[in-house]
Amino acid sequence: MLFPLFLFSRENKTKKVREGGAFQLGLRTTISSFNHNNSGTGFGGQFRIRLGKRINTEWYADYITQNIADLAKREDYHVGWSVMIYPFQTKSTLTPYVIVGHCFDNTKISTINTGISDYHPQSESRWSAATQLGIGTNINLTKKFDVSISSQYMIHLGDDIHADIHEEEGMREIHIEKEGGGNLTLDGHVLFTISINYKIFDLW
Repeated sequence: MLFPLFLFSRENKTKKVREGGAFQLGLRTTISSFNHNNSGTGFGGQFRIRLGKRINTEWYADYITQNIADLAKREDYHVGWSVMIYPFQTKSTLTPYVIVGHCFDNTKISTINTGISDYHPQSESRWSAATQLGIGTNINLTKKFDVSISSQYMIHLGDDIHADIHEEEGMREIHIEKEGGGNLTLDGHVLFTISINYKIFDLW
């Protein structure tokens, strides 16, 4: 937590005016590789407020869906924020960064009616908080427009929720489980995000 503040306090001490203040709006698409079953895909939006030459902040919302063997659907809603730390001073097209953040999320897994006569719907959901850490880079196309690519590992702090598929006599069945009972469990997955961002104005 102190690392971003340390970098921020050391930058450009001789300058009277702190660099920063840029406000950007952006759209994003995300691929989420869950520990259970297949990957999910989604979309969202974000805005960024740059605090200094080496520090940027990102405030985002995501909606991610996943098809589980055509038997169930997983939906994830993320609302959170991140700090982007630029460790290198560069004037090239690429600006790499380290990203660390936190979010609140809601996950719901529900079965899909596949036309079976004895279909009995199942559904489980959970609220949790999550932290994430990763790396990324800005691809600066113009002074105001960039494309960002990042990879992060997200750890959810809360009840675990997952779907197990069983096959018996040629028939597949799915069982949705929610574990934890209020106790702390760790449920992690990898996020790959691509976003486009445009600078609207300077806040200061």
